[in-house]
Amino acid sequence: HMLIKKEFVYEHLEELVKIWLETNIQAHHFIAEQYWKSHIEFVKQALPDAMIFCYGEQNIKGFLGVYDGFIQGLFVKKEFQRMGIGKALIEEVKQYFDTLSLCVYAKNSNAVAFYQNIGFVIQKQSIQKETGEQEYSMIYKAK
Repeated sequence: HMLIKKEFVYEHLEELVKIWLETNIQAHHFIAEQYWKSHIEFVKQALPDAMIFCYGEQNIKGFLGVYDGFIQGLFVKKEFQRMGIGKALIEEVKQYFDTLSLCVYAKNSNAVAFYQNIGFVIQKQSIQKETGEQEYSMIYKAK
């Protein structure tokens, strides 16, 4: 019920970008909105290259983009957060990859805790050049 295969990405592109933008602005109060707005075109071009998992059939409640085992982003609309959608998307992606990795801002403590709860561990920390923000690289390995 939740997996929308890659072919459907184009028809959902505008909706996915809208979810991407709203969710990033909401989760990252410590980064200027303009930073996200300036990346919209890049995201529109990058999305079709990723494996996209969407939750929700008619109305997309959330989605995850993964490229070669690297989770480029997990986004759930505000009104559907804390309902297990993010976890369901990650569980689905785990069927395809033995190892998953991602980057998350240290200040986004909700996201850090969420990933730790589902088996990711912090591998290293670094400073993202564009924003000057501390980032964690996190990894999950199947047992």
